[in-house]
Amino acid sequence: MRILATLLTVLAVASTSFADETAQPAMDAAEQNKQLSLRVAAQISKSFGQPVKVREVVSLANQQIIEAVLADGSLVHLTPDLTHMVYRGELYELLPMKPNNITKNRNNMKREGLMADLDDKDLVIFKAKGEEKTVINVFTDIDCGYCRKLHDEVGRLNDLGITVRYLAYPRAGVTDRRTGQLTGAFKKIKSVWCDDNRAEAMTAAKKNRTIKDNLSCDAPIAQHIALGHEVGVTGTPAIVLQDGRFIGGYMAADDLAKEIGVK
Repeated sequence: MRILATLLTVLAVASTSFADETAQPAMDAAEQNKQLSLRVAAQISKSFGQPVKVREVVSLANQQIIEAVLADGSLVHLTPDLTHMVYRGELYELLPMKPNNITKNRNNMKREGLMADLDDKDLVIFKAKGEEKTVINVFTDIDCGYCRKLHDEVGRLNDLGITVRYLAYPRAGVTDRRTGQLTGAFKKIKSVWCDDNRAEAMTAAKKNRTIKDNLSCDAPIAQHIALGHEVGVTGTPAIVLQDGRFIGGYMAADDLAKEIGVK
């Protein structure tokens, strides 16, 4: 009996030791995951200059991608060295205190080239007074309330040395999907483009004054709509700066000038 008791004690000790050894890797994995979460949070916080908390992380694609869920529920993906991050479809280089939005910069270059290729004869232009400091390109609709509000700021923009170039972007499109007929928005904006004095017609239309219907000219309305889609327009007004930066929505003249960098 004494021999049996001794044998059972030895087996119990061996079993406990084996359990500890098998549990250890799981503890190591949990600790590694915790450390990775802290590193991810620190890297993002350092780049954006504000504290970020990470709820959970997981390695994907044979550890080629790190997926992290932030405290606010946002989902991001990072390279294993934590130098680059994809957030909301945009690629960032996580530089210290200055995240470099690679996707946006590439799009800016593309938009800059597309705007530079526009021919003034296809636009409605309000020239800067005195020295022209910069040019902005505005996708506009006649009936859009904020487009009208922005048009009221054009005089001030011109005084600040900013030329405004309008592109046509009737929000209702060219034809009504149900009837196949030309939309009222298209008719209004094409009438502006076909007028002998486009600038005066634009101002009159924006102020809801009657302008004569004129659909006989070869105005590039459809081309402007297609270009708007290409540069990311989803509503009006949409502003593309000379350097390709994109501003969606209305801004007061002085605020817009400050955003552009015009003094």
